Amino acid sequence: MSAKSGSANHRGLAGLGASLALVLASGCATQPGGIAQGTSEGSSATATNQGLQDAPLPYSPLETIDTRSGMHTRSEEVVVQAVAQLGTPYRWGGESADNGFDCSGLAQHALHAAGLDLPRTSFLQYRKTERVDRQRIRPGDLVFFRLDGQQVDHVGIYVGENRFIHAPSPGKEVSFASLDNAYWSRRFAGGGRVAEANELQLASKVPEEGK
Repeated sequence: MSAKSGSANHRGLAGLGASLALVLASGCATQPGGIAQGTSEGSSATATNQGLQDAPLPYSPLETIDTRSGMHTRSEEVVVQAVAQLGTPYRWGGESADNGFDCSGLAQHALHAAGLDLPRTSFLQYRKTERVDRQRIRPGDLVFFRLDGQQVDHVGIYVGENRFIHAPSPGKEVSFASLDNAYWSRRFAGGGRVAEANELQLASKVPEEGK
């Protein structure tokens, strides 16, 4: 092997390592719909757009949360924190209200604000949490999806009435979606719950939805 060829191979491996690091540091390994970051939209784009529409349901997830006693469960605080981010722009790899969120960045932010520990990527979040059947999911639990193949690559925060809040995809904002939607129902991988979710804590100021 020539020195020139060896140098090219070294650069190729270094580039591959950097790409893998970027994927692991981000929330969703691929954009929803199985469209890899940096590629053009494929044939699944139409179905994805249908699945990402806001769920037109009147239910308010904050209606059932105690705002008078000054205390509520950490899972209820997760819902409060998720509602507070409605309208925040999606950003691949984003993990703050100022810079935007991707799917798992939003989940990690909401749980951390409620004093709950959670890894950064949707795949690791799935492995970290306790499995919950769809019939047993409670507000504040996480809902996981397989959008591209067998590995979990998308996550949302369940808020009740079969709705969840998530950061969908580039060009969109943190919004509601419905588990009853055929797109999400087909790709549902399970619910996830953090062990300390039922612990009580001081309640934060409840935001107005969409603000």
